[in-house]
Amino acid sequence: MYTSTKTVALLFLSLIAFVSATNPKANEYKSGDCSGDLNFPHAASGLYWVTMDDSSHCVYLAQSDWKTRTWQAYSEKTENGGICYGDVLGNLGGEEHNLDNTYKKRIKCLLNCATNAGASRYDKCRPVGAYVKKENANDRGSRW
Repeated sequence: MYTSTKTVALLFLSLIAFVSATNPKANEYKSGDCSGDLNFPHAASGLYWVTMDDSSHCVYLAQSDWKTRTWQAYSEKTENGGICYGDVLGNLGGEEHNLDNTYKKRIKCLLNCATNAGASRYDKCRPVGAYVKKENANDRGSRW
């Protein structure tokens, strides 16, 4: 079978584009409507916890599977680059969300979690309205 270098390169670039398009994304913007330049981009395979910088006011969310996964909003973060705790404010769909006024409390942290019944207890979303203590922030499975 004859395969040209161009064909192999094109297939490789197509695969890279597909993989990066399916990675979860939570891109932060300084503006309240997600316009303008990115403040902090977050996109990676295995992206679960994303803390919002205090200078960000909007987040644009994307992922490949909205049927079994969502982004869950939290009222607190342990630190920048840390994990979520506090009130589970709600589940967010795709597109843009204002961090300051989507809920009564500011969104400070996001968790990418599973919504389907067959999900692992360690990947499953917490109930909306629950309060997560800081010391239990990393314990997703046994309490929920």
